[in-house]
Amino acid sequence: MRFKLFDSQAKAKEILEHNQPRLVRAGDKEICLLRSGESLFAFQNACSHMGENLHTGKVNYLNEIVCPLHTYRFNIKTGEEAQQRCGALKTYPITASSEGIFVEC
Repeated sequence: MRFKLFDSQAKAKEILEHNQPRLVRAGDKEICLLRSGESLFAFQNACSHMGENLHTGKVNYLNEIVCPLHTYRFNIKTGEEAQQRCGALKTYPITASSEGIFVEC
C-alpha cells in the first residue's frame, strides 16, 4: 500500500531534521523515517536483533542507524547489519510526485 508522508519535498525538509530518526505509522506498520541530506529513507522501526525501537537510535558517520539497545548498526539504504550478526531491516521505497511524498509498504 501507498501512504502519503508529506505534501512536498520542501515540507519533508522542514519537518525532518537531518539524520534524526522519526517514527511514522503507515497503516498497521511502524516505520522509522530518516532524512539524510536531500534523501529520505524508510525502514522497519524494530531492530531485527531484539526488536528495540530504532527511531530512538542515532545515525553515525557511516550513515548507519545505530540501535540504542545493543548498538547494532544498519545501513540506512540497504537495511543490512554491519557485521551480519542478525537479519537485515525491511526497507520501504519512498516515491515523490506532484501529489506529495509517499512510502510504499
